[in-house]
Amino acid sequence: MSKAIIVTGYLDSPHLLNTDLPEKAFVICADKGLLIARELGLRPDLLIGDYDSMAEPQDQDVIKLPTVKDMTDTEAAIDLAISRGFTELTVVGGLGGRFDHTMGNIGVLKKYLDKPVSICLVDGQNKVCLKAPGCFAVAPEIYRYLGLIAYDSPCTKLCVSGTRYPLRDHTLTNDTSLGVSNEITEEQAHISFTSGTLLVILSRDRG
Repeated sequence: MSKAIIVTGYLDSPHLLNTDLPEKAFVICADKGLLIARELGLRPDLLIGDYDSMAEPQDQDVIKLPTVKDMTDTEAAIDLAISRGFTELTVVGGLGGRFDHTMGNIGVLKKYLDKPVSICLVDGQNKVCLKAPGCFAVAPEIYRYLGLIAYDSPCTKLCVSGTRYPLRDHTLTNDTSLGVSNEITEEQAHISFTSGTLLVILSRDRG
């Protein structure tokens, strides 16, 4: 089994999360993520956290963390999953709510960008991944919009096809909203760039 689901302690709208979760995945709950996992009908395989926001469970396998530490419970859960050999991680939640936590979670995506692992954040309304230079395809899945944002340095020679607004050899900087609200018009969007770090965001309206 190479897939793991990390359930964080914050998920704004569990009812929207319907097709994002892989089957036959190892489920790790970060602290209060246990309550969200139960709401989603997920059976936890392992719990980790400092349990400052809920009582520590007494009837399951728990890795107890200190309250004072240099990372969030979510980052600790991701580190744990990767240390155990999981290479495809779906992080449930971690978007919305406290903005510092959201940005910190995106920072963790950058932490593992050069490792042979795939990590994405999903909450039913959004799916967020971070990409290194290269070529890749993105399917629309359940989402309407495709957003592309330069995470740190400019993304150079950015080419985007299969979308309503294509680009060719564009330099995307992090001081513009140019990359938001695109739409995938074909079976897949094809994206490539030569330098920088690109946030790829699939999203939809709440309806």
